[in-house]
Amino acid sequence: MAGARAARGPVLPRDPRLRRVLVAYGCSAITEFATWLTILLVAYDKGGATWAGAASVAMLLPSIVLVPVLAGFGDRMPRGRALSLTYAAEAAGAALVGAVILAGAPLWLVVLGGIVLTLPVSLVRPMHFAAIPLLARRPADLVAANGLSTVLDGAALFVGFAISGLLTGVLGAWVVMACCALLAVVAALLTRGLGLPVAAVEDGDGPEEIRAALAGLRALRGSAGAIALLLLMAGVAVVEGAEDTLTVAFNDQVLGSTATTAGVLAGANGLGLAIGGATLASLAHRRRLAPLVLAGALLLGAAELSVAMLGALAPAVIVLLLGGVGASIVLVSARTLLQRSIDDHVLARVLAIQEGAMLTGLAIGAGIAPVLVLWLGPARAFIPLGLLLAAGALLAFPLVRALEATSHPHLREVAILRGVPFLAGLAPYELERLAQASTWQHVAPGTAVIQQGEPGDAFHVVVEGHLQVSVDGVPRPGQLGPGDGFGEIALVLRVPRTATVTATTPVELLTVSAAAFLAAVTSSVTGQELARSTAEDRRAGDPGGR
Repeated sequence: MAGARAARGPVLPRDPRLRRVLVAYGCSAITEFATWLTILLVAYDKGGATWAGAASVAMLLPSIVLVPVLAGFGDRMPRGRALSLTYAAEAAGAALVGAVILAGAPLWLVVLGGIVLTLPVSLVRPMHFAAIPLLARRPADLVAANGLSTVLDGAALFVGFAISGLLTGVLGAWVVMACCALLAVVAALLTRGLGLPVAAVEDGDGPEEIRAALAGLRALRGSAGAIALLLLMAGVAVVEGAEDTLTVAFNDQVLGSTATTAGVLAGANGLGLAIGGATLASLAHRRRLAPLVLAGALLLGAAELSVAMLGALAPAVIVLLLGGVGASIVLVSARTLLQRSIDDHVLARVLAIQEGAMLTGLAIGAGIAPVLVLWLGPARAFIPLGLLLAAGALLAFPLVRALEATSHPHLREVAILRGVPFLAGLAPYELERLAQASTWQHVAPGTAVIQQGEPGDAFHVVVEGHLQVSVDGVPRPGQLGPGDGFGEIALVLRVPRTATVTATTPVELLTVSAAAFLAAVTSSVTGQELARSTAEDRRAGDPGGR
């Protein structure tokens, strides 16, 4: 339920509509985590860890099945309206659960309300990330919005959990739901009137989609290392899925604390994920990632084992936070290694399998947590998770190391792409994907790399040499030099080239195809309709765009 950024980090986008969407997303993220933990606290209060775990599974499974279908309906209406309606449904769901709790209804009704609430909550991310590309004025805004969304997720996890524990313990669970309903209403109002078009929906060819999915499975069949990585990532998800229930039980039965502190304890792992993603991104650009995958898994496993020996809140929070850092190292490094190792033609299918494996892991973790508490007690229940994760990491390490030996890290290409300001905020695995798809181009002096009026087919980064930009035959002041990128305007705005760029010296370029570039900066090849209303402004104001 819980991306790493370069040291410069994402900046705030310029478009006020995009800022509204980000504020709305932050409100919704707090709502998501606060309502989730509140329902678990209510279930735990009614029937202990068993009912808390059952509530988790009950709320997860319908969303796993139905969200892809519901997201398809959202694609058939204007993006802004779909996003606003999703937030409105989230508000209605939170209000419904709050009313059920306030009325003192049976637990099964509370959980049923939680299922109704979880459906729109699970739709928020696909609706949000589908709307962002249509609002960004330029690639820099798009990358910044994606990066800030990740930061908001991490911060909201801890804040939402902390608010849930505090308000549930002091004022009651229904108050949390009422506050979250208001936050979701704010999100719905902020996303009204965005003026976004209907997505270009293509009817999928059933047999073709099945064959594409099977292509990913076939790719995995021949790679024991990739399978080991996916299983290890699923193992991290099992730990995360179990921790919500385990920390609630630990807080009650071991620490003897009230619900007030349960949120801080439950949110510690998520805070670690956020810290790890924000501060350890540079590690994912190392040549050797297999040792990092092992180290991250062992750190998470050691944290789980250590919790069993603690009896105070502060040490438990610190240990769980470190476990979250370990989980972040595993997830970022493993996905980057998959990017380096899997054929780009089936990579998207493999990553889809990875997402499915992690969702399954969350559900498994939520299901086994109450069993572990009943079997071993709330403290020792962490031990099997830690042992299995550590043992799995040690067993997987030789396979992952063998996979890494066949990978192509493209370190020079990644370093060059990171030097482009608006690409620096991409997650390491997205930069790896761009690097994998890039090619080298040598241009003689006097050669036009792009011609005004021609269709855009690539984005270029200058590695060596200089180029002159001309519009309507008139040279623009200054020249493009090493580190400058050009060619994105025609790609993201779907307009002809807006300038001619000619080499004035021998030039070396790193070139990325239009499809690969758009897939990285929009998270979807179909997200190409960016900021049409500001195209003229961009053409006049940025001589490096084209």
